Amino acid sequence: MKILYENCVLPLSGARRFAVEDGKFVRPLPPFGRVCDLNGAAVLPAFLDAHSHLLAYAVSLTQADGAACRTAGDYAACAEKFARAHGAGKETLVTIRNADAFPDPAALDRVPRPLHLQARSGHAGMFNGAARALLGLEKAGVLEETDYIAATKKVPMPAEDELFRAFAQAQRDYIAHGFSLAQEGVFPRTMFPVYAALCERDMLRLDVYAYPPPEDFDDAVRAFPPDKKSRLSIGGMKIFLDGSPQQRTAFLREPYRGGGRGVQTMTEAEVSEACAFAAARGAQLLAHCNGDGAAEIFLSALARLPDGARRAVRPVLIHGQIVGDDQLSRAAALGVTLSFFPAHVRHWGDAHLKNLGRERVERISPARTALDRGARVTLHQDTPVCAPDPLEAAACAVLRRTAGGKSFRKEAITVREALTALTGSAAAQYGLRGRGRIAEGGKADFLLLGGDPLALPPERLERVKINAVFLDGRCAFRRTP
Repeated sequence: MKILYENCVLPLSGARRFAVEDGKFVRPLPPFGRVCDLNGAAVLPAFLDAHSHLLAYAVSLTQADGAACRTAGDYAACAEKFARAHGAGKETLVTIRNADAFPDPAALDRVPRPLHLQARSGHAGMFNGAARALLGLEKAGVLEETDYIAATKKVPMPAEDELFRAFAQAQRDYIAHGFSLAQEGVFPRTMFPVYAALCERDMLRLDVYAYPPPEDFDDAVRAFPPDKKSRLSIGGMKIFLDGSPQQRTAFLREPYRGGGRGVQTMTEAEVSEACAFAAARGAQLLAHCNGDGAAEIFLSALARLPDGARRAVRPVLIHGQIVGDDQLSRAAALGVTLSFFPAHVRHWGDAHLKNLGRERVERISPARTALDRGARVTLHQDTPVCAPDPLEAAACAVLRRTAGGKSFRKEAITVREALTALTGSAAAQYGLRGRGRIAEGGKADFLLLGGDPLALPPERLERVKINAVFLDGRCAFRRTP
């Protein structure tokens, strides 16, 4: 049945009506089976998640929240409250996410319950003595980057039923925030059995694009071959070249204040090998590069590829917190999509000032210059680092204010540019021509908003309510009054 939606505004196109039939956008020409009056609502194409970790977000919903904790006693009390609410025994390990302040290691070791504290960035954490004994870990204190990631592999996953309930909630959260597509920004073979079970039980409610590391890519393609009936797709592969600036582990060309250039996690030869590996398979390549030192290695490796091979990998530079003007020009010339994480300015901008100084912080997530140089720009939240809220990403890219109230406007973009980064540009990042815009033949994924983002002051952007989400032309979420 063809449905006409009228009395609405489409901010990105200026249209006032559109039509849907059989899950696709069609020309708004009669006859219509039904006419729906939207009472002046603003309508956007659904958002596409340019980078996040869906399963990790689901797991985070099974963990305690330590954002308000500062001392070992705070964390112990948080863990006990969580354990009582979930019926966990005294010897059960409790993971506490969003640990913005790590306590004294000796004091934490005196807590009898096994505790795992995870920094909000996901790049650092602590295990107390009871947890180290339980998991067979040796290193005490704060662990960072590769040491921390290795330790987390020993943390048991939630029980299957609990994990599946959390995954269902995670999908509801993504959809309620307007996403029609979610990303598994890293998809190691340890996640294959979980997704095999999710697919077997037909639990995916939105499209998921997964990016295994190169060493797991071929097995991932064999385990999850292309299937029009499946919502899971192997989108390409992912490599990590450095850490994060808030941990002072992003790899920089010039030192941090106080010294040190961060952590280089791959050699130039390894990055070149990964680029060639992706090109040989015609697979997209995502590269985690927070610092300009890491970006330099990635861009140089891409430049050594033949033009056709580089086009085949459709490269994406993920995060790009500290990227030089010279590198933005090269990225544009090489066809690199720059996917920025603009919420860094809000959540860690004040810390970056201490680590980097004002001149470099002015250019954190340099979306303005990237667009001016002709590069494709997308925005992401790196969920579970931040909530799966694309309108927060847009607001942070437009306003560029720290939690402490400092403003860094040099790299601000417009509301229209931010919304385009979340829709049409995100679809182009994935190579999906029928997504990210409301146009004839496209997939009928769209949002009904409580206000026109282009007609409101930028300060109100992230407070715009998503009143309904339609996927394939069917309502997947509706806000209750």
